[in-house]
Amino acid sequence: MQFVDLKAEVRQGRGKEASKKLRQKHLLPAVVYGGEGGGLPIVVNPQELLKVLEGGENVLIRLSLEGDGGTRTVILKELQRHPVRAVLLHADFQEISMERKITVAVPLVLVGEAAGKLKGGIVDQSLREMEVECLPLAIPDRIEVDVSGLDLGDSLHVRDLKVPEGVRVLEDLNLTVASVVAPHVEVVEAAVPEVTTEVAPEAEKAPTKAAE
Repeated sequence: MQFVDLKAEVRQGRGKEASKKLRQKHLLPAVVYGGEGGGLPIVVNPQELLKVLEGGENVLIRLSLEGDGGTRTVILKELQRHPVRAVLLHADFQEISMERKITVAVPLVLVGEAAGKLKGGIVDQSLREMEVECLPLAIPDRIEVDVSGLDLGDSLHVRDLKVPEGVRVLEDLNLTVASVVAPHVEVVEAAVPEVTTEVAPEAEKAPTKAAE
């Protein structure tokens, strides 16, 4: 895990209106938690932040505060986006110590081709990220899940995963990560010919000859 630099400024105004004005200037309001004195409100360039996150959301950020605000080592904890326009709305950072373990969610990436897939099976990934605890420099970019040995009906669980040394898994070891399932076959019933139950009307009887 490498460090990536990001510039920031301490912001004065707080609240919805102040944040709205910042976004109109194409700036992103954010807060740094974990330091002395509670949360520190800051503002960053959203495009620079997105560039930083190209290395993954668990990248270690060296946050430089302008105006002799010093430098803090942080990690992104939450990034809020607009639900429709996907515009960045707010970011939360966590200040960390390089000597203290932290909890992060690491993506799980499937590798290999499952044996059951060659038989028509479908690989289903149930768990896409996993919480782990480790020192900041030991955070893995991702954890690979080798599914090549999975046949139809087979599954891999958290307990089966190989994690780097110094990384402790915090998830339930019995959780299913990936499995190979048979394709769903839709049964179509054959059309049954319609049987009519309507009875044809009886032929009209010939009139009875009147008695003379």
